[in-house]
Amino acid sequence: MKTLRTLLASVAVLSLTTACLNNEDPYNAGFSFYKPVYQVTPLYANTVTDSLIFFSYGDWSVTRDALYGGQWLQFGVTSGKGGAWSAQSLTFSQNTTGEGRGAKLDFVDTKHPDDAHASIYYWQYATRGDGSLGSAADVKAISGSDGTRFELTYDVQHRPTSLRITYAADGEGATATPRALTLNYNDRDSILVVDDNGKSLRSVYGIDYQPQRLIGSGDTIGYASQYYENGMPISANYVFNLEHRTVGGQNTYYAFLLNGQNLQPDSLHCADSLRIAITPMIGSPTKTPVIEKYKFSYSSLDNRCQSVDVNQLILGAEQCDPYMLLSLFRYTRNTSIISKVESDGDKTYDVTVKLNADKSVTEMTVSQTQQQPGAQPTVTNITYTFEY
Repeated sequence: MKTLRTLLASVAVLSLTTACLNNEDPYNAGFSFYKPVYQVTPLYANTVTDSLIFFSYGDWSVTRDALYGGQWLQFGVTSGKGGAWSAQSLTFSQNTTGEGRGAKLDFVDTKHPDDAHASIYYWQYATRGDGSLGSAADVKAISGSDGTRFELTYDVQHRPTSLRITYAADGEGATATPRALTLNYNDRDSILVVDDNGKSLRSVYGIDYQPQRLIGSGDTIGYASQYYENGMPISANYVFNLEHRTVGGQNTYYAFLLNGQNLQPDSLHCADSLRIAITPMIGSPTKTPVIEKYKFSYSSLDNRCQSVDVNQLILGAEQCDPYMLLSLFRYTRNTSIISKVESDGDKTYDVTVKLNADKSVTEMTVSQTQQQPGAQPTVTNITYTFEY
């Protein structure tokens, strides 16, 4: 962390530097960076490429600073002529160390090294854009003892590319329509397109590969602020919403209470409680939204050691939000595994977990206890088995 603070303390917009010796030996020297924009560039554990574009007045060379290591950063062009723009791609190894790491590139005017030089830094987080650790195992399937099954695929950067949910049969043998999502990443234009059971939603994304706001012809999924009475937005590290809005249909609002926790990458944060509000569809005889309130207790187990957010399974498959299960909106992912959920109704959920050697979840059992007026509580167990 000391290295990270040292790097971040020097964040500044990169600017043009020039020098001129004297009238007898005039020259211009210096560097102007178009990309990166800032002296310190953050990367996620699964960020694998970026562009380096700059102008140098004089002949130049670039070297990797030995003090920072940084062999995980690779570049091909190490020198060039002055008076011209230079552009190349940088490539990064995915960070599976479990720790953030830094790299520094030093540029120098080869003819006037004392007068023109510059440095840029890269800091690669321990976590991927979805909040999982860079070493987290990809969950390929989850089977519930109730007959529910989740099947998932990923690309080489551990980004989810598909999710299919087959629901358990009810008491009469009927099942809900399977849920199928496919995700396509256009890295040239930084656009994510999600097909959700035939509905298309799209969003731009940054170096974290996370959607800013998924928008379709009649659907919108994204973060939203809550507000004080004076109309000012409340900081997201205290409370925020994830909202699913559908034109003419059912809207679902998830409100996470954090009470001032850190939401920076690699930080640990666990919501104190969650409220889920569901508004009825237009034309429904029910006019009043259904509001459910849940209070969380947490285990000491890390929820970042597998690709999916296992906490999303606790309320059952039909209440599992697929976008949050995939951690497409990473701030909804509590970094610890929940041990107990208490609702404001008549249900509580107790969670026990078994881990693999790499600390990923191999089995999770959810015991739902429902209070019965004048009778013994009813306990229902569902065990989820994970395949990698």
